[in-house]
Amino acid sequence: MPYTKIITYRFFLFILLTAGIHAQSEFVLGEYTVKEILDGDTFRFDGLDRTTRLLGIDTEETFKKSDAEERTREIARYWTDYYAHKKDSSGKPAKIESPFGYGTWQWTKSLFDDVVKVRLESDDTNRTEDMYGRYLVYIFAVKTDGSEFNYNIECVKQGYSPYFNKYGNSARFHDAFTKAQEYAIGKMLGIWSGQEMCYPDYTERLKWWNKRAEQIEHFESTYSRMGGYYSLLDLSDYTDLKKRLGDTVIVFGSISRTFTDKEPHLAILEAGKDERLDLVFFAEHYILLPGLGLDNPKDYYIYAKGLLGEFNGRLQIIIEDASQVWRE
Repeated sequence: MPYTKIITYRFFLFILLTAGIHAQSEFVLGEYTVKEILDGDTFRFDGLDRTTRLLGIDTEETFKKSDAEERTREIARYWTDYYAHKKDSSGKPAKIESPFGYGTWQWTKSLFDDVVKVRLESDDTNRTEDMYGRYLVYIFAVKTDGSEFNYNIECVKQGYSPYFNKYGNSARFHDAFTKAQEYAIGKMLGIWSGQEMCYPDYTERLKWWNKRAEQIEHFESTYSRMGGYYSLLDLSDYTDLKKRLGDTVIVFGSISRTFTDKEPHLAILEAGKDERLDLVFFAEHYILLPGLGLDNPKDYYIYAKGLLGEFNGRLQIIIEDASQVWRE
């Protein structure tokens, strides 16, 4: 190859590589060192100004105080009965401390023994925080030999967490998470082994989460660019929604809490830590609340249609007819 062609080829290759690096850099929050590992999906990082929520995973809870190992051994003696007793009264799977959660914590600490730094990356450039102000991140762990791995995906691949898509599929790594979970199930690892003292109802959890993820995808592909529709999963949508006071709007979100002990009754859709929209039910329409299934918080996503108002600084829609609330 002539010298001039070699130079041209190398320059072209350089442009491609730097373009790829630039494309990835938009997701990078920064590089940090791990300060503390509190459980399988709760980390603290030196130099980071707030806490994080790890994307795509939801490891089991663990006792964290000095007596954590002792308390874990205690519940291990009667784990099946302990879990059955703790299961939420609504019938939804419970989120409690488990022997496997403690084991996951120990595995995670061991895995990071030779990690010198981490690179935290977001899933997209639109939603980098959750409603509690936590950064939503993937952890790329860099080891002493210079190699790196995506901890979130590794956690699923080794069976220490299911692919957690309750709040939507991963925009960047959905296929990787899916394949990692298929691998763990096929190899009967961790929560899929049938041998661990872990939550016994992952089939139920996955059905619930997958349905919610499908609802989000349906909204985004069908309505996200249509006028009058607003997703409370997107703070920019919420900001735009506030400009529509007095207009009829359609909002998409999930009920986080209900209040039925005072007049009027409320079903709360949260968009952020301090951002919310109230579905308001006055006495003559109280019967609609249980009839619509809204008294079961954190269930599937809903659509609500009505005149957008405001009371005490909070957005609200008054619900007077069952047709104003539906699921798709």
